[in-house]
Amino acid sequence: MIENFELVSITTLILILTLISLYPLIYLKYMKDLNNNIEKYNTICTNKKGVYDKNSIKIKNTYMWNLSIYIFDFDRISQNFNYKNSKSDSDTIPINRNYSIINGQLNIMKVYNDYLHYSIPLFIALWLVFLLNLSIVFSNVYNTRDASDAGDAGNVKSNNYTYSIIFAFINVAIFTIIFSLILKKITEIYIDTDLFNYIMLLKELDIIIKENNDEEDNNKKIIDIIRKSSIDENINSIADVPFNIQLFRELSDLKTGALSNNNNYKLTLQNIDKFESYNKKKSISKINDEIDDVTQYITAYFILIFMSIYILSQAIKSNFLIISFIIISIYIFYIIGQVGKKNLE
Repeated sequence: MIENFELVSITTLILILTLISLYPLIYLKYMKDLNNNIEKYNTICTNKKGVYDKNSIKIKNTYMWNLSIYIFDFDRISQNFNYKNSKSDSDTIPINRNYSIINGQLNIMKVYNDYLHYSIPLFIALWLVFLLNLSIVFSNVYNTRDASDAGDAGNVKSNNYTYSIIFAFINVAIFTIIFSLILKKITEIYIDTDLFNYIMLLKELDIIIKENNDEEDNNKKIIDIIRKSSIDENINSIADVPFNIQLFRELSDLKTGALSNNNNYKLTLQNIDKFESYNKKKSISKINDEIDDVTQYITAYFILIFMSIYILSQAIKSNFLIISFIIISIYIFYIIGQVGKKNLE
C-alpha cells in the first residue's frame, strides 16, 4: 500500500494535466521551426538556376500557407466573411478575440481554442486542490482548539497542512498568471500579423476555384489566369496554385467587383495587391516573433512539471532524477507519436 495515497494521486493528476496543457505550445513551436526550415529550403532552391522554375513551388509548400492552416481552421473560416448585402466595406468580419464560442460556433482561432481546451482542466484542478487545502487548514485550526488536539502531534499536523497550502498556492498562482498571459499572447498572433488577411484572401480564391463558375465573366477571368500560369492543369484548390508572384500581380490588375459564389459571400479579393508583402521576410519575421512570445512560457511549464515530479518522488520515496527521466521520456515519445499522427492526416 502506497503511503500518502491522496498526495500521490493528486500530484499525478496535476502532472498529467500539466503535460497535456503544454502540448499545444510544443506543437506550435514545432510548426514554426518546421515551416522556417521549409522556407529556407525554398529560398535556397529558387536561388539556384535549374533547380526550380517559378511555377514549381506550390502555395501548399510555403511558410505562410502551412502555418496559416495550422493557426486557423481553414474549413470554417468562411464564417468570417461578410455577405453581399452587408454595409461593411470589408470582405471579412474582424476576429473576435474575447470569446471562444461565437453564435454557437467555435471561433476560427484554432491554436487559441486548442490551448484553452487543453488547459481548462488543469486550471480547474489547481484551484480545487488549493481550495480543498484551504478548507482543510481552516478545519484543522478549528479542531486544534479542542484540548485533546493540543500538543506536538497537533502542531506537526498543522505545519504539514500549512506547507501543503503554500505549495498549492504557488502552483495555482504561477499557472493562473501564465495561463492568462499565454491566451493574450496567442490572440496577438492573430491580430498583430498578416495571417488573418492572408488566409481569408486565399479562402476567397479557393471558393472561386472549387465552384469553377465559368458562366460568370469575372470568375472565369480569374480561373483562366490561374490555369494559364500553372504547368499542372489539374488545380482543385488554392493549395495547388503555383507560388508565382506574377500570377497574383495579374489578378490584382483585374477590377472584378463582387464575385459570384454559391453562399452569397462578399468576395472582392480586397487584399490581392498585398499578397506579395504577406510573403516577405518582414511579415514572416513578425509572425515568428509573436510565436516566440508565446512559446517562451514553456520554461514556466517546466518549473511546474519538475515541482510536481519532486513532490511525487518524495511521496513514493523514489529518486527524483529517475522519475524525471521516465516521465520526460514517455512524454517525448507521446509528442513524437502525435506529430507523426498529424503528419499522416
